[in-house]
Amino acid sequence: MPSGKNRRIDRVLDPLFLEGIGDAPLAALREKRDECAEEEAVLSYERSLIHTRLRLLGAEKERRASGGSERSLIDNLAQILSDENVTHRGSFPSLEAPPIYDNPRRGIEKLISNDTLARLPELSEEEIAEAIGALEEAEKEVSESRKAVHAVLDRLIEEIGRRKAGADA
Repeated sequence: MPSGKNRRIDRVLDPLFLEGIGDAPLAALREKRDECAEEEAVLSYERSLIHTRLRLLGAEKERRASGGSERSLIDNLAQILSDENVTHRGSFPSLEAPPIYDNPRRGIEKLISNDTLARLPELSEEEIAEAIGALEEAEKEVSESRKAVHAVLDRLIEEIGRRKAGADA
């Protein structure tokens, strides 16, 4: 494993992470696969937090555009947070933070905190637009990282499968 890489995402995305996997012991491949899967879970959870905040901000923006309907965001919370239009990569989404992730909201809360969400009706339209822009940018970054981790994970799964197929032959 590359030295000097403290964050798991940096280790997993370092080209050296996959170096020599064709000759690596199966146990080592499985460890790398598990490390990638954990990082993917963290990124998926972060992405879910971002999407939740975007849905809340978007709902407030729509509420204002419609003249501030009689129903508050709280009244509409279940509908706003429903996952009707959310797609997942062929797996069941987890609603809990991955156990290996100490503070799943730390980075996201730097963009928009729970306190800010609690004051959402008091925010100016400019503040809402700025928060949406920051969250959209963060979502792009998380999605790009997640896609890169998927590529590494897919490569490891492919190699493990190749070995198993060879052992069965």
